[in-house]
Amino acid sequence: QEFSLSAQYSRNDRKNNFTNTIYGLPDSLVQLGRNIITNINPSYNQETTVQADYQSPIGKTQLIEFGGKGIFRQVNSTFTQIGNNGSLDYDQNIAASYFSYTLTTKKKYSLKAGGRYEHTDISAVQTAEGGAKTNISIPSYGTFVPSFNLSKSLKGGTTLKLAYNRRIQRPSLQFLNPNRNASNPSNVTEGNPNLAPEFTNNYEFTINTFFKNTFLTTALFMRNTTGSIQSLRTNQTDAQGRPYILTTYENI
Repeated sequence: QEFSLSAQYSRNDRKNNFTNTIYGLPDSLVQLGRNIITNINPSYNQETTVQADYQSPIGKTQLIEFGGKGIFRQVNSTFTQIGNNGSLDYDQNIAASYFSYTLTTKKKYSLKAGGRYEHTDISAVQTAEGGAKTNISIPSYGTFVPSFNLSKSLKGGTTLKLAYNRRIQRPSLQFLNPNRNASNPSNVTEGNPNLAPEFTNNYEFTINTFFKNTFLTTALFMRNTTGSIQSLRTNQTDAQGRPYILTTYENI
């Protein structure tokens, strides 16, 4: 039997600061200061994780494992530009529990099946110029993530393995940050705080074998992702009539 407690804390601080001077504009725009772009954008992604796990054998051929996990994530981005100040506060809390069962037979079959349930709660507030706050409505959601592994040991050290699992990938600060990065005025990037997570189904068949003194692994796999987070580029025109490309992110 084994019981374990673990915890982890991490923080990633970023600064997207720049000042650009655009040359060749009419004097009227230069006098109004519209040839200068200033961006000050400190941000951080902070995450705290606590976890408890327990496993126990049942006889000599079976094993059960179960546990719980909490993930507490805070994302903050404050940006200051000429005529545009704001911030994003994004809190994400995840509670998860899992269970798995492993069986090994006398004929050298090994089966491991299990599942994990996660409940995610998100609170996001965007502050605009002048201090006006807007709550971003992102509903709470629950997710069940199953997994299945079947393996067979053959003579000569060869092992066949068939596996299926489902994965969830949540958007990072890079994709959520609403700060408009115009360090290149012709190619502007802006995050999307309304992004949902992406889900991937993984299917895999693997053969591990020995050939003389060489260990070989051959795998055939397929992955299917829904809600994939991808960049989206559109043609835009700024207040002075200059064209530019806006890159943001969407679930597709």
